[in-house]
Amino acid sequence: MAGILDFQRRYGDEAACLAKLVEMRWPDGFQCPHCGASGFYQLHDRGRVLQCRKCRRQTSITAGTVFHRTRTPLPVWFFAAYMMARDHRGIPAMMLAKEFDLRYETAWLICHKLRHALTENQGHPLEGLVEADETYYGGRGSGAAGGRSTNDGKTAVIVLAVEKKSTWTKPKRKTGVKGQGFTAGGVRVSVVPSAAQEDLHPFIIGAVAKDSSLITDGWGGYAGVGSANPGHPVKHHPLVQGKGENAIKHMPISHILFSDIKTWLNGTFHGVSRKHLPRYIREWTYRFNRRGGHDLMPDFVLGRAVRKTTITYDQLVGGAKVAGSL
Repeated sequence: MAGILDFQRRYGDEAACLAKLVEMRWPDGFQCPHCGASGFYQLHDRGRVLQCRKCRRQTSITAGTVFHRTRTPLPVWFFAAYMMARDHRGIPAMMLAKEFDLRYETAWLICHKLRHALTENQGHPLEGLVEADETYYGGRGSGAAGGRSTNDGKTAVIVLAVEKKSTWTKPKRKTGVKGQGFTAGGVRVSVVPSAAQEDLHPFIIGAVAKDSSLITDGWGGYAGVGSANPGHPVKHHPLVQGKGENAIKHMPISHILFSDIKTWLNGTFHGVSRKHLPRYIREWTYRFNRRGGHDLMPDFVLGRAVRKTTITYDQLVGGAKVAGSL
């Protein structure tokens, strides 16, 4: 896909977007869910509905997807998916509202529904040498638990695990982050209730493949994680770091990624609430892990939206949890 003009030419009207959704939902050709027949026609007065030629039963193209029952033209959704996929800044709801003359609440809902669709394949955990750390968003935690509490209702704990990929090219020559011979591979990020063992351990076990080597700092929340699940052993190497500059020295990749996440959240969205933070983290992670497939990213995002059941406005504002969160 060459760029935004090409994208707009291809998906600039409702019919083109519907044809794309049909292709994504039924890649092997439409089959009636009621009788299994393949013949169908599209209703002229209800373009989002297919009718089976054999049994005459009707099937909604958008049912069971993020686009279900939307009254917003599909080209708007496709543009939002394109910007979310191709621009590392994503697309703030205010920009989408201005570009398409939408109510802010409508634009906000579109963006969050698309984020809701983005998930990582839990069947492909991080492997090899993995660096893990946690940080705070929304301010340092309260005094409880050594400043690691989130009881103030605003502070969130973000935990991150990233593969350390070797960049050694010649003997005695190091490249990569901070000249240490490593760069970032795959990454998993999640918002967790606290930095305690009961929250950090499940994240590590779910994100890191067994028998991998895990590097963390000396925080007690990681203590015992290597043997926490006997069926999923991890070779844990805690580093007692002391001062903050030592943390950056020994675990540079996670600190750079945390800085990138916070800069993105504060720069593009001017900060986000703890309630909605998991979906923003989901967007950042999805885009980062597919940074090598830039041209295919819009189709990736649309494909996820087609396969994900929608979430309602009331569920979003009510703080519904992100199912299958990272």
